[in-house]
Amino acid sequence: MDPAHALWIGGPQGSGKTSIAQALAERYGLQLYHVDARVWVHEPRMPPTEFASLTMDERWVRAEPEQMLKWFVTHSRHRFRLVLEDLRELPDEPAVIVEGPQLLPTNVSAVLRSPDQALFLVPDLDELAARLRARGPMQATSDGVRARENAVARDLLIARTIAREARELRLPALPVDRPLDGMIELAAEHFAPAVERLPRGGDLAAVRAFEAEVGATQVRLYHEWLERANAAGGTSR
Repeated sequence: MDPAHALWIGGPQGSGKTSIAQALAERYGLQLYHVDARVWVHEPRMPPTEFASLTMDERWVRAEPEQMLKWFVTHSRHRFRLVLEDLRELPDEPAVIVEGPQLLPTNVSAVLRSPDQALFLVPDLDELAARLRARGPMQATSDGVRARENAVARDLLIARTIAREARELRLPALPVDRPLDGMIELAAEHFAPAVERLPRGGDLAAVRAFEAEVGATQVRLYHEWLERANAAGGTSR
């Protein structure tokens, strides 16, 4: 798959990216690539970073949100390289829709063939904070409540960063200002011209089977990591 044949949906955690991407993939018969579904298979392929060397408490309990943002930006840049490698291994047909918070506008712009192939979601920050806090205390840390509050503060900074970069690069940004069904229709309207000119067809049943396998692998590897982290008292990596 040529990454130029991708549609990109970026935005912070909790902005509706996954649901919108899933709906559009089904509507248009596209491949679907969730960046967050590749966390654990990407881990061995990541270069050494400061973030990777830290314990969960060092990442989420003791760090300041501004530092967390810096780690996220660096981590996202490395992850984006792996995303491109993964996309090149996918079938040439049909086109693919890619979604994830790591899809910062500065990263996506480097491979974007046309602005109408990207969309960045910009949620209301107060509503976003409420949705993220509702996820509850963070697991595998010594202070899950504080870790969640730090993570929420970081994600608000990520949201501001995405909105600013999209504005500076003149890439399409969509306010999250209505229920999910309405957001799906707005995204479909935005992407419709690009979908018309991108590859269609292919073995969609095989594509969906592969996507299910990717998801199952992610869940298995996550639970293996969580067991190790909890066994170490919430201080493991």
